[in-house]
Amino acid sequence: MEYDDILHQIGPYGKYQKLLVLAMFVIKIPLSCHFIAQVFLAAKTDHWCALPESQAINCTQLRLTSLTDCLEEQKSYSIPYEIDHDGEQVYSSCQRYILGDEGDDSGQILNSTDIISCDAGWVFDHSRYKSTINENFNLVCDREDLPGIAQSIWFAGLLAGSLGWGSVGDWIGRRKTFILTLILVTVSSTVTSFVPNFTSFVAMRFITAACSYGTVLMTYVLVSEIVGPKKRVVANTILFFSFSTGYVLLTLLAFLLREWRHLHLAISLPFILCLLLVFVIPESPRWLIIKGRFKAATKTIENIAKVNGTQVPEDLIDKLSDTKQDNKQHSNFPVTQLDLVRTPNIRKKTLILFVDWFVANMVYYGLSLSTSALGVDDYLAAFVSGAIEVPSYLFCWYVMNRYGRRLSLVGFYIFSGLFCLITIFIPFGATRAAVAMAGKFAISAAFGHIYIYSLEIFPTIIRSMGMGASSMVARVSGILCPFILLLGKYWQPLPLCVFGGGSIVAGILSLMLPETIGCPLPDTIQDGENFGKGERFQQCYKRNPGRKNQDPSQPPPDYLPLPTLQNTQQDPIHVDA
Repeated sequence: MEYDDILHQIGPYGKYQKLLVLAMFVIKIPLSCHFIAQVFLAAKTDHWCALPESQAINCTQLRLTSLTDCLEEQKSYSIPYEIDHDGEQVYSSCQRYILGDEGDDSGQILNSTDIISCDAGWVFDHSRYKSTINENFNLVCDREDLPGIAQSIWFAGLLAGSLGWGSVGDWIGRRKTFILTLILVTVSSTVTSFVPNFTSFVAMRFITAACSYGTVLMTYVLVSEIVGPKKRVVANTILFFSFSTGYVLLTLLAFLLREWRHLHLAISLPFILCLLLVFVIPESPRWLIIKGRFKAATKTIENIAKVNGTQVPEDLIDKLSDTKQDNKQHSNFPVTQLDLVRTPNIRKKTLILFVDWFVANMVYYGLSLSTSALGVDDYLAAFVSGAIEVPSYLFCWYVMNRYGRRLSLVGFYIFSGLFCLITIFIPFGATRAAVAMAGKFAISAAFGHIYIYSLEIFPTIIRSMGMGASSMVARVSGILCPFILLLGKYWQPLPLCVFGGGSIVAGILSLMLPETIGCPLPDTIQDGENFGKGERFQQCYKRNPGRKNQDPSQPPPDYLPLPTLQNTQQDPIHVDA
């Protein structure tokens, strides 16, 4: 008996599944805050050289009662400046005048024309941010690239997490992996708020990122495997709303909490409350069935049916056990990451999905992390950037169900690329921000889309591994993203050219993916290899083409198992197909 048939009887999207989605939604909100937190943790603020205490001006003697007036007066005579295109003075951030030892009649120290680098630290403008990691760890001037490196290390943490948690989820189960990663995230993120230096900051952020990925991955995998085919888009779209909710909440918290340690602690402590929800998180029945753990699967299915108010099929455990021999035969072919590229059809789909994930992640974070470069207020730009994701995911939900997965994904990528390229020709200001947000709208929809699409394409037996490998590729682009943004120092339009061109390429390649609307999830390697093979642009209907006239317990005809020690010794060249 197929699990999709069981879901049809106990309720593909009943009360149980809705409560599960709600719990996952709540848990993902603080996770989402951490993904974009560095926009405010490392916000750029105006700064200039501090003076040695012995050379500071006497504000009382000059009758300057306001601290702001005192700082401005000190800056005006000690910091060199240039006149910009608008005719305004722009003070140097990293240099100051050498001050002479002689004073005038009022005792004021005279300035010289000689210039040196800041040797007594910096003074930071606190009108917008009371403190940032840039100020606390002196990440300015010759260290100004370190915040970008910190963001790259965050993505490196996500990359490290994607290397392992997918396989762990397929090995010990979705639930155990989810609980383990959530505990690690709670500890590491809280500790980050109290770190004394930049090295420990990036180290703890690396750990938080690596474990956050495992939590997010298990969230999507669990929901997709417990919800019926027709409701997968609905459930996963709701989960994506948690990301935009977290983004908007982060902006509001950043506006209220101007010190970076307070802000980071505020988005970390909610994980403690989230730990209370793990007791209601079930193990995936689909994974339990694949592993032959029919008693545990039956118990979970009975719980789902009880909450949904439906009936469990009679003799369920016996019907599941009928497939026990087939599962044993299938287990003779242990799966590894190589199964993502071992057979031709799965290999083609995997490589295209890799490109899609790489581009979606690069463009999404490229536009999110550069909101301060759009010529509008930081908080307003970040708030709009997060809020625009809500209609984006709603639109994605509608289009995926109305026009299918493939063509909607192609459209999202193409439009995102075009908007990024158009932004190049628009001057800084509200119009440029509006066009960039249109590109953010499209790429947000593509990002939400690719999560659901990938879950539907990868078979159950390697689903976590496939999602992990795809996310690993995406994190490579995340590591590169801050450096791509730095290229704007040499030619300003270059980052947008990379984002726009990459989006268009991903859209064209996505035309080669199969349509998955209305299809049951493929379970075995055989299902995954046959799914979409020979398909052109016709839609997939209720019957799964991957199971037609095939024995799901056996691998595809062109599946090449890894040679064992025994057959390697007997015949080191020949491997039976």
